[in-house]
Amino acid sequence: MRAMIAIPLFCLALNAAAECPVQHPRVQPEIPDAAVASLQEMRRAQLQAEEYLLQGKTYLGCGYMNRRQYNQLVHKMETFAADFNEELFEYQSRTQMIADIDRMQALPMSGLSAR
Repeated sequence: MRAMIAIPLFCLALNAAAECPVQHPRVQPEIPDAAVASLQEMRRAQLQAEEYLLQGKTYLGCGYMNRRQYNQLVHKMETFAADFNEELFEYQSRTQMIADIDRMQALPMSGLSAR
């Protein structure tokens, strides 16, 4: 009798798992060091970060996890997003400083006279 109940429940569980369009996001993308990263590295990292967070958000919506697992994944994603945003802000600050220096060097010098 138990087997007769267990088999349909098992098939139902497999069917439910097949409905989720994504897998659990296990590996976080690498965040480049803003002090030395190029524009291409930061853009690539941003695309990977967006993909990772979208995959996680979609997986959260599937409802396969208990409350503890759900909260752990949310915390992991929030921490990742905060770390990425911090590096992105540092990168933007660094590139803005470089642009400001380049602009200052390009300005014509107005010489002061000793008159």
